[in-house]
Amino acid sequence: MKKKFLSLTLGSLLVSALSAEENGFFVSAGYQIGESSQMVKNTKGIQELSDSYERLNNLLTNYSALNTLIRQSADPNAINNARTNLNASAKNLIDDKKNSPAYQAVLLALNAVVGFWNSIAWNVQCGGYTEANGEQIKGSETFNNQPGHSSDHITCGGSGLDPYKAGISGPLSIENFKKLNEAYQIIQTAFKGNPKEGLPVLSNTNTTMEVKIITKNNSSQNQNTNETKNVTNNAHNLLTQAQTIMNVLTQNCPWVNNREGELGGASWSIKKGGNVCEIFDTEISAIQDVIKNATIVVEQSKIVAANSQNQHNLDTGKAFNPYKDANFAQSMFANAKAQAEILNRAQQVVKDLETIPQTFRDEFLASCYKPYNGGTYGTPLGTVTKDTFATGCAYVGETLTSLKDSIAHFGDQAEQIHNAQNLAYTLANFSGQYKKLGEHYDSITAALSSLPDAQSLQNVVSKKANPNSPQGIQDNYYIDSNIHSQVQSRSQELGSNPFRRAGLIAASTTNNGAMNGIGFQVGYKQFFGKNKRWGARYYGFVDYNHTYNKSQFFNSDSDVWTYGVGSDLLVNFINDKATKHNKISFGAFGGIQLAGTSWLNSQYVNLANVNNYYKAKINTSNFQFLFNLGLRTNLARNKRRGADHSAQHGMELGVKIPTINTNYYSLLGTTLQYRRLYSVYLNYVFAY
Repeated sequence: MKKKFLSLTLGSLLVSALSAEENGFFVSAGYQIGESSQMVKNTKGIQELSDSYERLNNLLTNYSALNTLIRQSADPNAINNARTNLNASAKNLIDDKKNSPAYQAVLLALNAVVGFWNSIAWNVQCGGYTEANGEQIKGSETFNNQPGHSSDHITCGGSGLDPYKAGISGPLSIENFKKLNEAYQIIQTAFKGNPKEGLPVLSNTNTTMEVKIITKNNSSQNQNTNETKNVTNNAHNLLTQAQTIMNVLTQNCPWVNNREGELGGASWSIKKGGNVCEIFDTEISAIQDVIKNATIVVEQSKIVAANSQNQHNLDTGKAFNPYKDANFAQSMFANAKAQAEILNRAQQVVKDLETIPQTFRDEFLASCYKPYNGGTYGTPLGTVTKDTFATGCAYVGETLTSLKDSIAHFGDQAEQIHNAQNLAYTLANFSGQYKKLGEHYDSITAALSSLPDAQSLQNVVSKKANPNSPQGIQDNYYIDSNIHSQVQSRSQELGSNPFRRAGLIAASTTNNGAMNGIGFQVGYKQFFGKNKRWGARYYGFVDYNHTYNKSQFFNSDSDVWTYGVGSDLLVNFINDKATKHNKISFGAFGGIQLAGTSWLNSQYVNLANVNNYYKAKINTSNFQFLFNLGLRTNLARNKRRGADHSAQHGMELGVKIPTINTNYYSLLGTTLQYRRLYSVYLNYVFAY
């Protein structure tokens, strides 16, 4: 009992000798949360300057291109080269098969139509009755060389279809099937024995062939009718037949059995019911677009053939006057324009066909030799057997690949065609184009005069009279490519500036964003008087915060660093309140901080990319003055034996208020400022 009493007495004496606040060094760290502000003042100067440079750059680009064409128009060598290139590309387009985008586009259209019919023909209902003079007309006819169900023929009529009227969503009439059959037989005959290249080259328009059409009227003598027709085998006629097939289907929309699994039921993996037009709406639309664009290819190939540039080359030893000597220009322009349109339409054929769902395209149009009951579906184009039905086997996939390859193979020639077209147009309209060049020159000089740095750019274009130029060309025009490059660079730099889109920014706007981060302090504190209610501390500090500011013209992330020194006045409301082993103080603090602030902004690259006459003034760092105030509590533990100070632990809840904006960006009256508005922080403090 005596020992316990002595222990308690000693503990009480130690606590009574303990002070909650002692002079000494301290360190603190904690979490901060606050708000930032992004302030913009916009005079539209950057937008107007950017617009001026964009207009100037466009004028210079057009001027340069037109000036090149004007020079080439007076150069026999350039003209001869362009015409030679046109002849070469024309030959590749209309006299070739494998590497001709034109040929492959037409071939793809024919393959798509035949493949589509081969895939669905066995399920299209035909027959029924038609009406004439108030009477029902019925019949039954068999069409040979048609992809029927496990058969090489299709019979229209009978088989329970007689009670149904032929028409939309009903059976396809016998008369309409005859039209479709004739068109189908013509295309198939063209590819008989040559399923991949039965179509002649596009320049060959005179080839003929015999087409045999075999039918049997089951309602009369039950005998075959053999009809032989002599028809033209060329791209135009075969595409006409392909369009006939599609017209019959789309104008009559015959019914098909879409109940998969039943005899004659669908197998197309298309979850639609109804007639041909309803079930295959996407496929039909795509194939019709393919035919349309392929037909335009053929029409343009005729223009190419009619305007071949096989005349003798110009004499390069003589002066060439584009005003008087370019009588071939209209023909050259028509040729080049037609070739350019052919390439454009060939590319469109690819896009059209690729709108067909891939499952149908791959498993039916392009599929061949699919396993079926120990045999295979599908036969080559030009052949119909009992195995032809239910699959296209028309080399659609292979032809599509060939078309893409031929377009890619034509890449360099496509550029040559484009250049030849521009040169031919300039030759055909030389007077107007030369006048336009002069107008471009005047527009450029006027545009230059409005720029602040006009003096450094004034020699970008020039003109000089040349007595040796062809008659009618009074001046030769020039462009300085180095200065033009400067204009292009400035146009690009100003164009990427966020303030370029000034229409989205008010004359003055402020956007606030949340901030959060951490802070550190290291310093020394001291207290005055016997009761130590008043004190002061001196310290260095570093704060890191991240903020995000969202606005109409750009969104930016910023890492904000604030670093410096500070001094606070300390006052304790509660001082040296004793607990069992500790003493506690509670009070307030207030002071100032002198610091530097650095804003590391995500938009810096876009704002600082102009490194020329219009270089912006950017300040990422500046001096900062802050107020610092809040509440604090401190707890002192017993001194360790032999120690001069006791360990002190504290918490602070405070707020920092910066007072100075960071003038981050300034250019042509447009300014961007940032400021850390305030930060509320909670710090842990350790002192010793």
